[in-house]
Amino acid sequence: MNEKNRPAETGPAPKLTNNATAASISPTADARPLIGHTVEKALDAALWRLRTGEIGLEDLTPGLAGFCTLSHDDGFKAGVESVAIELRQALSDRDRYYQAAFSPRAPIKVGPSYADLEANRRSTYSGGAK
Repeated sequence: MNEKNRPAETGPAPKLTNNATAASISPTADARPLIGHTVEKALDAALWRLRTGEIGLEDLTPGLAGFCTLSHDDGFKAGVESVAIELRQALSDRDRYYQAAFSPRAPIKVGPSYADLEANRRSTYSGGAK
């Protein structure tokens, strides 16, 4: 195999003998275990029992319950903020439509319409310059 075709940062492949096993190859210095690797199976089982309802949050330690409720709390806060904007708009629309439909006062006319203005201009300037 040609060693110069490999990327420079990975280096050459280790030379293996015919009777090498996974246990006989030493791990690299960068291989650090993940946090919680020693209790992974127990955590997975506890979380699935929590999900199916066999146990409740009160049965967990405070630290583990914090991990379970962290994403729920963040999602709830984000959802409340986005719904609050939509709720304000819906309330504003409700009030505006009610006012338009049931107000006893005549609507306020802001000014003449564009068609009225154009008709007025045509009649004013139709004679040309005098």
